[in-house]
Amino acid sequence: MVVKFFSNKKGGSVKALDYLLNHREKDGTARVLIGDEQLTRNIINAISFKHKVCVGCLSFEEKNIDEDLKYKLMGDFEKYLLPSLESDQYNILWVEHVDKGRLELNFVIPKIELTRKIALNPFYHKQDLSRVDVWQNLTNLTYGFSDPKDPSKQRTLQGASKKISLQNDYEKLDEMLHELVKSGQIQNRDQMIELLNQNQIFVNRVGSDYISLKLPDSKKARRYKGGIYSEQFTSLRRFEEICKDTKSRVDEYNRRDTQGEIRFYSDKLNEYTKSKAKYIQSKYKKRVETKQQIQVYNNGSNESNSFDYDNDILFPASKSNKRFRDLASTIEFSVHRAKSEVYKSTNKRSNTKPRQNNNIYQDKGVKIDSTRATTKSGIVKSRESEYRAYKKAGKTRDGVYQQIVGDAEDLRTKLGEYSSEEQRAKQSIIGKIAHIGRIIAKLVNKLKIKMDSLNIGEVIKENFDLLETNTKTKNTRIKK
Repeated sequence: MVVKFFSNKKGGSVKALDYLLNHREKDGTARVLIGDEQLTRNIINAISFKHKVCVGCLSFEEKNIDEDLKYKLMGDFEKYLLPSLESDQYNILWVEHVDKGRLELNFVIPKIELTRKIALNPFYHKQDLSRVDVWQNLTNLTYGFSDPKDPSKQRTLQGASKKISLQNDYEKLDEMLHELVKSGQIQNRDQMIELLNQNQIFVNRVGSDYISLKLPDSKKARRYKGGIYSEQFTSLRRFEEICKDTKSRVDEYNRRDTQGEIRFYSDKLNEYTKSKAKYIQSKYKKRVETKQQIQVYNNGSNESNSFDYDNDILFPASKSNKRFRDLASTIEFSVHRAKSEVYKSTNKRSNTKPRQNNNIYQDKGVKIDSTRATTKSGIVKSRESEYRAYKKAGKTRDGVYQQIVGDAEDLRTKLGEYSSEEQRAKQSIIGKIAHIGRIIAKLVNKLKIKMDSLNIGEVIKENFDLLETNTKTKNTRIKK
């Protein structure tokens, strides 16, 4: 058995539940052992922190174990992972998987302390790894589970791949290299690295006891550790010595004093647990709540019933009992907080409003059906929703802008073509107009000459008539 905590860079969400309880639940290879899926889902959705959930599993090489032992192991794990925390201070969901041919007990823990509604980190690597590792070793020894630290189970190919075909390629390469070493065609690690490079297998990194290889079709390199991949593999004789050392380590592991190790790990686990419990008690001290009366309104009616907040709502909710689930599906909650006795006894000015509570951490965090969201958490959520809407609108704007730019470019190209055609048409029209203008000018000149000639003739005629009249007048005078 090995304890695994899954990495979660973005803080986690209810997608972890969707993965654990997907089609496998219908196939009968996944089932909920402890907890309420819907309650855990609601708590995760209501958390306003960035880091919302811790997910991991107890992975067994065994196909299955006794049912009672499963529940004992899950209880022990909670006890030593979160010592001194009571069951109403945190929520956990346990889901069993058997689809891989082995047993997995998966757990999902919302990262919030329920009574004070502050952030809770169940597993901090630097602080908690030693304690979890000791618990794992002690559990494997006590119940005889398969131990991943057994030298006989040590693998040269490290890590795992989601692509089965690629995983098979890496495993085949490992087998082929071992066969070449056994046949004497590869006599040391340097020769093996040279052979890999010649066959277009990229050697990404070389360490004292490992090398990292990357196949042509792979995006990431895989690590091969120990044995022929260590710097100790300098000759075939040295390889035989490495094999003998591995065999001796396996024999020594099988002959070890298990009872002595159990006592040693028990003492270590108690020591680590006391230190962690002291830290948790100082940070997550349970807050004493004043009794609050909750009016419960049935859907569709004005009738109400009263429940005690501590005994009837909060604790049953955290423990996921049937009564709370039945109530949650049929009723709506509205919380009316009672004034504290301290305020009643010290407030002498009855007409003034009670002093505002400035402790921003008192009601920070989760919003469940039995509590009202505080002003700060409401503001944070509204800002987050506005930011998400802004980002979504930004993507839409970018798409529209790109479309407009593309259309404008096409229009610009077409206008360029039209403008060139218009220029040619304009030039042709201007040329024709100029030609017509020249013709009209010639006609005007000809008409002007004719008009001028007509005008001269009329002038001469008028002058001639006037001269003739004058001559007649003179002759008449002479005769007289």
